[in-house]
Amino acid sequence: MDKAQRLSVLDDLIKLETVNGNEEIVANYLKNLFEQNGIATELNKYDDNRYNLIASIKKGNGNFLGFTGHEDVVPTVDNDKWNYGPFNPKHIDGKIFGRGTSDMKGGLAGLAIALIELNEDDNFKGNIKFIATVGEEIGELGSAKLAKEGYVDDVDALVVGEPSNSSSRLAMEKLIGAGLIETNGQKPESRIAAFCAHKGSVTYKVVSHGRAAHSSMPEVGINALDNLVAYYNKQAAYFQELIKTDDDVLGTTKPSVTIMNGGKQENTIPDYAEMTVKIRTIPEYNNDKIITELKDIIDKMNQADPRMNLEFKLSSSNWPVKTDIDSKFMKLVRDSYKDVLGVNILTVGAPGGTDASQFIQANQNLDVVVAGPGNESAHQINEFVFEDDYLKYIDIYKAIATKYFG
Repeated sequence: MDKAQRLSVLDDLIKLETVNGNEEIVANYLKNLFEQNGIATELNKYDDNRYNLIASIKKGNGNFLGFTGHEDVVPTVDNDKWNYGPFNPKHIDGKIFGRGTSDMKGGLAGLAIALIELNEDDNFKGNIKFIATVGEEIGELGSAKLAKEGYVDDVDALVVGEPSNSSSRLAMEKLIGAGLIETNGQKPESRIAAFCAHKGSVTYKVVSHGRAAHSSMPEVGINALDNLVAYYNKQAAYFQELIKTDDDVLGTTKPSVTIMNGGKQENTIPDYAEMTVKIRTIPEYNNDKIITELKDIIDKMNQADPRMNLEFKLSSSNWPVKTDIDSKFMKLVRDSYKDVLGVNILTVGAPGGTDASQFIQANQNLDVVVAGPGNESAHQINEFVFEDDYLKYIDIYKAIATKYFG
């Protein structure tokens, strides 16, 4: 494709209003684009108006290198504050504005175009599987379904096109200084990076069941909020031990109590209270171990006090992802960036999750890199991607694939 065609594909995707629940229009667009270029596709239904898309080229023997990105975007928030409207792509001063430009229609379009151009290259002898997913922004829904159905069983390495850069080198240094990007002491040479790892997460509720009573006779009831606070204190002590384990790329586990509710009326002992907790996890202290230990705390408290009735409700468990920073695959990634950009990039750890959390559960031997043209404007009003970043990442994706099968 020439430059105008490459930019047109991204503009077309930005125009599609795919706030979570309406992703089919992206899947259909990509299906038509691939089929026009001689690439076989498959639609995988998640729900009405929600389809994952799988497209493959097989020009050699063996397994696949995976390209993956998500079709959905987050809500636009305050449409009237956008300079040009959230779904009206504008190219101004080297930037492309619009919802999803950074997270992650820039990466999705770049991966799709790389697949098409690799398919057209008679010298390329590799196998690429392109996977576009629904519902990444609200729980990695599409990737969880595809992982269970075996779509990554024959994939040996995965390129996730999520944003991995910053808008400037100064912004990158601030992100590192704030601990949002973990570098293990390395200094950035540029604002461009790739993520060799990202934290996982465990999200859960703890529910405390009590017995209502008039506040003038609290001894008749069982105060669900008091019992929840007792658990909160036990959990806090557990968290102090949990955060002592450290990963060389991702840092420590990060637990946070994010919601707490209890009681409905000021003169009534509450019979129900709950808290929601999210823990950002690292490989050294895996999700299953944390879940088992939390349940054990609750079981012991329930057994020790007949008035205690606590319940653990798991909302989600997304595994941490980590590829050895000195692995052959990550060296190949760094070399690919150097070939295209002419600079050395950091391979670092990211704070947020991606669909790779689901895919790695199904195929624990996957090498994974998160590499995409977006930046910290993701999810914000007037989200943007640098036009040059978008175009360069197409070439980076092609370089990674060419070296991988070289």
